[in-house]
Amino acid sequence: MKGPLISVVILNYRRRLELVRVLESVRAQTYEPRELIVVDNGSGDGVAEYLQTEFPEVLLVNLRENIGCAGRNRGVAAARGEIVVTIDNDVCFDSPFELQKVRNAFDRYPEASCIVFKVLEGDTGHVHLRDWCHPRSYWDFSDKEFETCFIAEGASAFRRGDFERLGGYYEPLWIGHEGWDLALRMLDAGMKIVYHPEVRVRHAMSEETRSTGRNFYFYTRNCLWIAFKDYSGWRRWNYLAYQWGMLLLFSFRAGQAQKFFQGVHDGIAGLQKLQRTRISKTGWRHLDEINSARPGLLLRLKKHRERPLI
Repeated sequence: MKGPLISVVILNYRRRLELVRVLESVRAQTYEPRELIVVDNGSGDGVAEYLQTEFPEVLLVNLRENIGCAGRNRGVAAARGEIVVTIDNDVCFDSPFELQKVRNAFDRYPEASCIVFKVLEGDTGHVHLRDWCHPRSYWDFSDKEFETCFIAEGASAFRRGDFERLGGYYEPLWIGHEGWDLALRMLDAGMKIVYHPEVRVRHAMSEETRSTGRNFYFYTRNCLWIAFKDYSGWRRWNYLAYQWGMLLLFSFRAGQAQKFFQGVHDGIAGLQKLQRTRISKTGWRHLDEINSARPGLLLRLKKHRERPLI
């Protein structure tokens, strides 16, 4: 029996070697029908001509400039599939059977709006700790299914209708925590997000387009925006105190404190332009249920010591 069309949307910015690797991993998939979409965030390196010659099956969404997470929204808008897989250009499928596993996961969880993949280190095959922000200990749960509140933007699959109904990723965030904002809105809408370890991808974690200190700036700014966009009352200040406390500590440790304070400054300046999407009491109850098994602070710090997350 023929399955639903699955659209694979790859967000690309330079990194030609990594892009070829992920394209080949999609081309090797056994699942049909599928379509392959590359959203190029203004690489300016002749990617259109290259894809036309080497990967003619690709539908290219060619953007004039790098618009960050908005590029994923453009890719989903161009997709025709009932299911949309979103991956980055340094993330490739671990086997030729991963799209079939995606289809199986949605069949198994008809109530799920999002399936989050197991992300492995590109070279070792171990769990990629920087991509593990789930409300469970990775030591005990990396191979178990559970409902989560974390969306790995470059390693997830969505029911396209649900993604578009919520408006996709909040584009002013550009990069950093856009998955958290989308997860909050999904949970508030009564949607379900499932971590499904059978679907596996490898993250090569290319450093080519990651400027020094960039994450400290964007994470600091975006945490403030999310605090005022989605949170209210004591939850807002609790979230912001924890996130900024960690970011301030890590930025000083990395010698990037100026990026933290720049993020604070620009975050405050942008508060008036936020599109508010306050989470309801029902949404918070849903989140609290999912978070009830989250590891304590000491265990989370242990994970940071094993592999710094910023």
